[in-house]
Amino acid sequence: MSLKDRSEEVTDAVVDLLGEAGPEQREGIAKIIEKALISSYRDCTERNTRVAVACCEADQDKAHKISEEMRRATTALIANLSALR
Repeated sequence: MSLKDRSEEVTDAVVDLLGEAGPEQREGIAKIIEKALISSYRDCTERNTRVAVACCEADQDKAHKISEEMRRATTALIANLSALR
């Protein structure tokens, strides 16, 4: 499931819980969810990068390659989410 689909699913659940919401409210809810997803993904990526560097301490080149690939994936995700706006 894509992050957009997840964001819409959670927005629907919030609206179901709280009651009717207009288009502006739904958009606001979706933006809050989007920001939370991005923040969580960044935290996870940073944590994984620290683990990769610690595990590959003997081979710093490999650690840096893993770290760089994680950063590229994060950048691509954020760009895709930003395009949803």
